[in-house]
Amino acid sequence: MKTQIAYRKTSRLLTSFSILISLTFMIVWLPLVRSVFDGVSYQWGTNFYGFQIQGAGITPSFSFLVIQLAFYAALIWSMYWVKNRYLFEGLLVLWFFNVFGNLLSDIIINGDTMFHGDTLNVHISITWIIVPLSILAIIFIIFIILADRKADNQSIHWNARNTRLMWLILGPIPILGLLLASGEPHGITDQIGVIIAIAQCFLIPLIFRPYGSKSLQPE
Repeated sequence: MKTQIAYRKTSRLLTSFSILISLTFMIVWLPLVRSVFDGVSYQWGTNFYGFQIQGAGITPSFSFLVIQLAFYAALIWSMYWVKNRYLFEGLLVLWFFNVFGNLLSDIIINGDTMFHGDTLNVHISITWIIVPLSILAIIFIIFIILADRKADNQSIHWNARNTRLMWLILGPIPILGLLLASGEPHGITDQIGVIIAIAQCFLIPLIFRPYGSKSLQPE
């Protein structure tokens, strides 16, 4: 297997942006893992540019979550590990329209956007959160693109720390599955499982951070 090379080093800007990515990643990761492990007892739904997408368990609509997962994997990976930086910049812009463009259009059309989390009994209007976060996302994207174009290429290898973090953060997935698949729907086991899944959303980007110093430039 070819050793993976990071072409950008970590920065406070990218680290801060990873938190915002993780926040939006929750709306994909939570329904995905719950659809797999809870099965038909878990129902999810979302409005994507006027199209209502919903499902219970592994249904044809589950493919939407799989596509979204692949997109987030590409975005997080490209942040450091893709040499073609135009690809990373394009994914950044696409991420904004995928998340905030969709939510803002829903606010414009319907006047409000609600978030429903039955397991933790969370039901709130997120309109007042989406607007400032959208502005913050635009500011992040502008500054990240400007900084990225000025940055020099690095050559930092995927190393043992990345692998250890991968096993540490993704390793509890079988435990997560056991928690979600057992007990009463929306019960204590589901609540613990949801908390673990939320924690994973914020920890997964750590797997892809380049660790170590710059090595010789690859050919």
